[in-house]
Amino acid sequence: MSIRSAFDSWKGDNFESGERQWTANWLEAGVQYQHWAIGLLQRYDYSLKFDKQTAEFYWLVANKKDLPVGKEYLLDLQANAIHSTGLRISFADDLSNSFSYRVGLSYLQANYMLEGHLKGDATIVDQSDYDYSATIDYAYTEDHLFDRQVNTPKGHGFSLDFMFDYQLTADINWQLQVRDLFARLYWKNSPYTQGASSSDRKEYDENGYVSIDPILTGYEGTRGVYVQKLDPRWHSKVTYQVNELYDLQGQIRYQYEHGLYAIGGSRKLTEQMRLGGSYWPINKALELNLNYRQMKLALTANGLSSSNLQTLWLSFSYGL
Repeated sequence: MSIRSAFDSWKGDNFESGERQWTANWLEAGVQYQHWAIGLLQRYDYSLKFDKQTAEFYWLVANKKDLPVGKEYLLDLQANAIHSTGLRISFADDLSNSFSYRVGLSYLQANYMLEGHLKGDATIVDQSDYDYSATIDYAYTEDHLFDRQVNTPKGHGFSLDFMFDYQLTADINWQLQVRDLFARLYWKNSPYTQGASSSDRKEYDENGYVSIDPILTGYEGTRGVYVQKLDPRWHSKVTYQVNELYDLQGQIRYQYEHGLYAIGGSRKLTEQMRLGGSYWPINKALELNLNYRQMKLALTANGLSSSNLQTLWLSFSYGL
């Protein structure tokens, strides 16, 4: 599924089934004095975890494709999302000539959240019709499933991050960054829905394709305090200095219960500039990066066409 189709409710003809869909956006601007830094932070985080059958079924229905009559689909979807702004304070120091670190603490205020689980099954009864039943347990600020009108709560919480740079030997360097350690957001008067949903209430368009207005049997309520947990994300990079000009690099990323790895290297162009590249086999994506003085820029993508683009990462930093 391309990024463009994901933002258009999965509409599009280029479908490739999978089990994960996520975006993590971190925008920070601030100042640093000696060991301390303070900055304003804005985040947009969204994670979906689903079964491949769920992905296939949703794509077929979203695009009103002919359904395989008689086939049964497993429906299993988990979601966790926040939109937040906040303040981040960090402290950096060198423990020795070979080891430096930075610890950061973010205070977050959030105005959007969604966390929950949908599980059930669907049976195709006609090329344009299906039956389904599912259990649902989710908390939200906007009810996307049943259009319940709610008073939007506000979330407040904290997140810890940590990074270090360790020169293991004269030729080997290890860098590690971990975000969202012990991250929690607390939502007062948080709306939630628990129960079972079915396809008993159906409508059909002019072409006879089914449209379901889901029926809920269960509970709609408000929790006094709902605690939303954010999973840790980490990025590790090991660099081996081959000679004065070239190095080799290995990277590992782990986020949203999904691990990725890359191999690559870089070349020194001038005393203050280095150009590098890496390949991420699981994503089939190429990363290009440029370091110039205090600026670091990296771009990763698995293609150039927006209709086929499934992986896109952009990273930019200056001063830290």
